[in-house]
Amino acid sequence: MAAEEAPQAADHYKAEIERLSKELAETTHEKIQAAEYGLVVLEEKLTLKQHYDELEAEYDGLKQELEQLREAFGQSFSIHRKVAEDGETREETLLQESASKEAYYLGKILEMQNELKQSRAVVTNVQAENERLTAIVQDLKENNEMVELQRIRMKDEIREYKFREARLLQDYTELEEENITLQKLVSTLKQNQGRSATHICPGPSLQAPLGVPASPPRSPASDPWPRRRSCGA
Repeated sequence: MAAEEAPQAADHYKAEIERLSKELAETTHEKIQAAEYGLVVLEEKLTLKQHYDELEAEYDGLKQELEQLREAFGQSFSIHRKVAEDGETREETLLQESASKEAYYLGKILEMQNELKQSRAVVTNVQAENERLTAIVQDLKENNEMVELQRIRMKDEIREYKFREARLLQDYTELEEENITLQKLVSTLKQNQGRSATHICPGPSLQAPLGVPASPPRSPASDPWPRRRSCGA
């Protein structure tokens, strides 16, 4: 019975190892995908950061240019006030051009500020996603290590069960051989007993006294050195 349970247990552990190996492969594939996605997110983060730096530099340049334009506008306004005699039409034209440029650059600055806000929000989301992926990768790594330990333990248990199975099969073979030997011995003893019964001589010694049970004939197996009896002995 133990010899039958051992192969069943070995098959069970083989199936368990196959399942764990499949889970390990799936976990490794998910880990690789998470790592690849993390690299893509990291590249996007670097690109967004570079774009953010460029936008910030452009914003500073536009801000400086606006200050320069304001200063130029102030100077131009002063100059135009001084030369008002040159004509109000020229002054109004310059004022309109300056106002148009100022409105344009103010709109540009507002647009850049909105882009900077959006870029900061994207960078924040990318950082949060990167942290989440890092936690997922860590969990996958721990699960991978746990599955690997379970697989090693299962292999050790299967090796032990195989050793027990081999030992049980050996014991079973030895018992079979011993059983065959005993059956041969019993057959030989029966043959010897039959031969002894055919060679017993009749005489008074074979009849037990009244009331005393007759002793059974002595088999060759009970006498290690059987002696051949002759009639009249």
